[in-house]
Amino acid sequence: MACPVVHTGEDFLANALAHIDCQAQAIGSYGYGALASPGSPVTIALTSLLTIFIALFGIRLLLGYPMATRDVVGDVLKVGIMLTLATSWPAWRVVGYDLVIHGPNQIAQVIGGGAGLPGSAGDLAARLQNVDRGLAAFNTFGSGRLGVAQGDWFQLGFARSAYLVGTLGPLALVRLTAGFLLAVAPLMAGLLLFGITRGIFEGWARALVTTFLASMLLSVIYGVELALLEPWLQDALQRRAADVQTLDAPVEILVAALSFAVVSLAGVFLMARLAFHSRFHLPAFLPEAGPRSEAPPISQRAAVVTASGEEPSRAVIVAQSVTDNLRREERIADIARTEGRWSERSGSSAAPSTLAAQAGQASGENALGNTWRRPSRRHSGAARRRDQN
Repeated sequence: MACPVVHTGEDFLANALAHIDCQAQAIGSYGYGALASPGSPVTIALTSLLTIFIALFGIRLLLGYPMATRDVVGDVLKVGIMLTLATSWPAWRVVGYDLVIHGPNQIAQVIGGGAGLPGSAGDLAARLQNVDRGLAAFNTFGSGRLGVAQGDWFQLGFARSAYLVGTLGPLALVRLTAGFLLAVAPLMAGLLLFGITRGIFEGWARALVTTFLASMLLSVIYGVELALLEPWLQDALQRRAADVQTLDAPVEILVAALSFAVVSLAGVFLMARLAFHSRFHLPAFLPEAGPRSEAPPISQRAAVVTASGEEPSRAVIVAQSVTDNLRREERIADIARTEGRWSERSGSSAAPSTLAAQAGQASGENALGNTWRRPSRRHSGAARRRDQN
């Protein structure tokens, strides 16, 4: 992608701004295409990460790890987002590229148009260049101070330098950073799959939000700067053309240029703080495990208690249930063998089930409600006399 060449003395500021925007767009689009190509190292790394993620998911299923529906949906969403960011340029262009590259200027034009700021009609770079021309012309005229040949040249030259630095520096920082972050989207997409690397993915997303907000804020700041400097320069140049001294102009333009340079850099810092110090966290939307997990019955959970007090896994619960069933069958077999030996000793074919009755009585002693229950049957006097006759 051929970007405009910057020449000295020929609309330096406008050409430099256009060159920076062109480079940011080229880095964001062509860099993404290079990383997302089938033979790139990033694609191979993403394939490996996806294979590891699916293998870990299968191991969790084999071990009986409790997973709710929301956990499965969260894993599917992570895989879908990763594949979309890493392989689908049409989707990423709509969701990320156009939003970060072209969205801030469009929103700033709407805000500036409502506030009546200069440059809201899409001619911000041209009007910034006009201010630079005015500063260069004012350097030529000077303030008209008598008896001093070069007294104001340093202040006027430094004011123009501060103006150019305050305009090019923050904008180049934000736009080029946005282009780089857009280019590494395939690499950052793979970091979404694992909890240990998800913080890097969140930082990348927050940095994109920072560039978006900072680009929008810088456009508004430059509009306010134009609203201040354009009338001031027009009046100062008209005074100098009429051979009227402007002794305070060098200090005024220097203070204004330095102030807006500081405001631009501080605005970028504030947008970064807003993006990185918010309470937004991605795991709230993609949880690892939620309170709605499909847990085993309460009786099984109560039978298994871990040393750390955590809820046991499904494999441990199943193993404990099998162990309880085996112990129960062993007790029943012991009772049957004991009754068989009793029958052989007594010589009777009908063996008493005393031990079985004792076992049933022991199991029913602690039943709920047996504490105040009368164990014997109730007999009235009339019933006893009737039975005697």
